[in-house]
Amino acid sequence: MSRDLRDRLRDLRVDPPDGGFSAALHRKLVAAGEPLPPPWWRRPFLTGQRRWLWPAFGAVAGLAVFLVLSQQRVEPATQLPATKIAVVRVNLSTEVAVQSAEIRVTLPDGLVFWADGKELPQRSFEWTQPLAKGDNDIPIAVRGVRPGRYKMTVTARIGSEKIEDEVVLEVTSG
Repeated sequence: MSRDLRDRLRDLRVDPPDGGFSAALHRKLVAAGEPLPPPWWRRPFLTGQRRWLWPAFGAVAGLAVFLVLSQQRVEPATQLPATKIAVVRVNLSTEVAVQSAEIRVTLPDGLVFWADGKELPQRSFEWTQPLAKGDNDIPIAVRGVRPGRYKMTVTARIGSEKIEDEVVLEVTSG
């Protein structure tokens, strides 16, 4: 480090003279006088033993919001007009390649499988296939018979491990 740089850095340690910013700020604060007292509704929370009331109130409010929201289960649904066919892409993701996975897709009443331009009579399909490491997209064509909210169930079994998930489809009229 050069001597000139060291001298400059050493000069930064010197406190500013008393007539600077801090002195001007002090004069302005003294001239402004005492601050106004807090409003009546804050006074009980700012004194003595009651200082914990604000944090306690916040914790109780947070708990109440959590309890209300945890009771409401909102499932995202994909909308499907009853006159259209939807291709639902089921994505099975694996960390390693799997030689054989048993896959089953089940539809409730109100949804039907669709292939070759016609409705299929089966309520479920089951097959075995290998899965590559990473994402594996499986397209499934379905059609809604009548308006309503339906859950398509997808189950995959790999060895002794079973994974089950639901896809929510909302069939609308038209």
